[in-house]
Amino acid sequence: MIFSQSNHYMINTDTELLGRVFSQLEGKGYCNLKDIEARINDLKISSFTDLINYISGPECNGDLAVALEEMLDRLRLTEPKREEILTSSREVGQYLSNKLVGHKQEEFWVLYIDNGNHIVAEKRISQGTLDRSFVHPRDVFRWGVLFNCSAMIAVHNHPSGRLWPSESDFQITKNLQENAKMMKINFLDHFIVGKGKYLSMKEEEIF
Repeated sequence: MIFSQSNHYMINTDTELLGRVFSQLEGKGYCNLKDIEARINDLKISSFTDLINYISGPECNGDLAVALEEMLDRLRLTEPKREEILTSSREVGQYLSNKLVGHKQEEFWVLYIDNGNHIVAEKRISQGTLDRSFVHPRDVFRWGVLFNCSAMIAVHNHPSGRLWPSESDFQITKNLQENAKMMKINFLDHFIVGKGKYLSMKEEEIF
């Protein structure tokens, strides 16, 4: 499989993208930087990590989340270690294991992919405890609809480093498969990562 991580939503210029973000903010009543600063303080956002967590969460408006996700993705693409094209399960697994390395709690993420095999978004769906994350299919497919994706890849981390899926992991995978069929979205794989390593449930032929 070949997934390109460029040209998200085909926005032509950085200026156009910034204009889209500011337009969304203005539509929500934030007309100047002081308004935005006040809102950031209200949300208790004090770091970029807090900002990303807010964008990835259910409280952020869908249209604004899409625009901010695009802007953040362009920032991600400036990182020299990030591959622009992921051509195999091995590359996807390595990218995801690096992405979640060192995270102390279980997190469930989904990569959303369009008809051209571009990864249009990476969304954290939930954050759980040291050994469990809670995922509902509606939260996964809500973003699938917003991004108009044709395929998706799920991933969650096991902070312990034990990669074999639990019974709940199998159940989550089964539920996502069933819902993906109804939504006409191709559910490509479910990766489990931990301590820099990964397991592809598709490669292991266990889903």
